Amino acid sequence: MKNAGVLSERGVLVEYFCGDFGRNGDLAKAGVAVHAVGANDLRSSSFAMAVARGLYNFSAARQLKSLIRSKDTPDTLYHVHNWSKILSPSIFDALRPVMDRVVLTAHDYFLACPNGGYFHFQRGVPCTAKPLSFGCLGANCDRRSRLEKTWRIARDIERRALMNLSGSLATVLAVHDGMIPLLERGGIPAGHIKSLRNPVESWSTERVRAEENREFLFVGRLEHDKGVILLAEAAKQAKVPITFVGEGALGSEIASINPDAKLVGFKDRAALREIAARVRCLVVPTRSRETFSLVAYEALTSGIPVIISDFATTRDEILESGVGIACNPYEAGALTRTLVELARDDDGVFRMSLEGFLHRHTLTLSSQDWERALLDVYCQQAKVAEIRHRALTRGGSGSAASLHLLG
Repeated sequence: MKNAGVLSERGVLVEYFCGDFGRNGDLAKAGVAVHAVGANDLRSSSFAMAVARGLYNFSAARQLKSLIRSKDTPDTLYHVHNWSKILSPSIFDALRPVMDRVVLTAHDYFLACPNGGYFHFQRGVPCTAKPLSFGCLGANCDRRSRLEKTWRIARDIERRALMNLSGSLATVLAVHDGMIPLLERGGIPAGHIKSLRNPVESWSTERVRAEENREFLFVGRLEHDKGVILLAEAAKQAKVPITFVGEGALGSEIASINPDAKLVGFKDRAALREIAARVRCLVVPTRSRETFSLVAYEALTSGIPVIISDFATTRDEILESGVGIACNPYEAGALTRTLVELARDDDGVFRMSLEGFLHRHTLTLSSQDWERALLDVYCQQAKVAEIRHRALTRGGSGSAASLHLLG
């Protein structure tokens, strides 16, 4: 939704199509027309309803087809963000006539992998199988059950049939370069993939003197896939202070495991800035593949070193940049030893802190740089689509004057 307001301010006609109820005051203030399907997240529905609507959301398809018929021009672009939780693969049925003018941002791996994570959740290891291969079809890898994996396979087959990239000019945007090989493995043609990293706003404009601090920090959902139980136990064994910022079902369990842990709930950016000033290290023990750990970059560009999960796409970059160290989010003992080591190593923490802060502009994109890069993507997409349109119709002119955002 962020780029909707930005583009509207730049004079681009923007309309926003979403699966939920579309209640967003910022979009209204920016003059963005909102078209809401009016549905709930699949996880809040009964199993039968989630299965049916998750395979093909007829209401979403019907409304999007109607919007395209009434609003589409040769200069209109369509940017797809999140579709898997409500909209379903049905939107690709509606988008087929305009696929040359579609840009899709891959925030996860649902455009390539049936379970969306390239991860074997039952075994706790990254998946190396090619999606929909025999190895994939036979794997009980879903985070819930084999029955749900069967449903996800059916949904992925349907999505591939409806979204034929090979015959179009559509562009898939990866939020980190490390995603590209995995998207290709899942059948996305290499020529259709570009990388556009998420923009990062540091928590602090001055370097946090992490080497003088004692407190470790977690920011995110308090759920099993984020590794918070392992972190609570490791911090207790290491006897280091730990603060959990965020909400989720595991708050009481964390407090039970580690009574000394601080659980402060959700915090806005101003409150996070205050917390960051007293932090020694951010811990990101995510137990599945993570495409782009935004909080890790918000921290390290503030001068706060990061302990990053072995399963994060950004792991190698963070290690090679000298701004953090890695952890196996399934080994509490190893994480405990890492916490003990960092609690003692003031010189090492200082070096990582300084590296992250000094190289913050090369490690990340600012909001302004991201906006310019996104507009370049739109201009290139409009240009190649116009060339094909002219070749097919021997006419047409102009550049992208309107945009539909789906998410």
